[in-house]
Amino acid sequence: MRRFHSYGPVDCERHFCVPRRDLVEACARHLVDDPEKGGHSFTVWAPRQTGKTWLACEVEKEIQARYPDRFRVATMSMQSLVMEEEPEAAFLRQASFLFERFLGIEVEAFSSWSQWLGMFLRDRGFFDRPLVLFMDEFDILPPRVIDRLVSLFRDLYLNRQGTVLHGLALVGVSAVLGVASERGSPFNVQRSLRVPNFTREEVEDLFDQYRRESGQIVEPSVVEAVHDASRGWCAGSGSCSPRSTIPAGGRPSARELGRPSTARR
Repeated sequence: MRRFHSYGPVDCERHFCVPRRDLVEACARHLVDDPEKGGHSFTVWAPRQTGKTWLACEVEKEIQARYPDRFRVATMSMQSLVMEEEPEAAFLRQASFLFERFLGIEVEAFSSWSQWLGMFLRDRGFFDRPLVLFMDEFDILPPRVIDRLVSLFRDLYLNRQGTVLHGLALVGVSAVLGVASERGSPFNVQRSLRVPNFTREEVEDLFDQYRRESGQIVEPSVVEAVHDASRGWCAGSGSCSPRSTIPAGGRPSARELGRPSTARR
């Protein structure tokens, strides 16, 4: 039997989950837009542990299924970067590791921003197809680094014929993400995508899955109380269950479900 999962991206083969197809398709549509001419740059935002990383994984699978071999889709996380020195120098020193870890491209350490920019230029030959990129945990970067990166992405956006960067999503916990750069920004706030909390229907769907697989009765009033108390907030991914009611073992107790345990005969 599958179980509830309250931390990290879910696996629908192992965990109760809600697919959130509308959200996945909206994000994929923004990133790809016109497959020939280019997609969009925008932000994906939500509080921590609400499904941003899960969404990036699902959108990557969606684009690859819809456009086989047409795009290189990748997520580059900023979480592992250590910024204990001058921020721009620290980012550049570690940026080559990001390309190696997340894109499988080995390059020497960068000493200038032009070298970072050059990774996305078509004539440099680092990519054999257009790139769709998620930059996760983007807003943990120092403001000066965010400002510099947004400026460079704007330059790429305005000179699309020479770049492999087809679509870009900056992922973080706020809608703005510091992208109001003094140098200008390619990020349209109208295309900022918020990962919403679960609706009442989605919470009901999760518990319906649990009912079918466990044979345990869950009172409708309990499901309603879970949604009202949590306001649909979930921990770990876009298709998990509200952490407030799910213990570490992934199975609610009979008392928490409002009824004596009832096994399927």
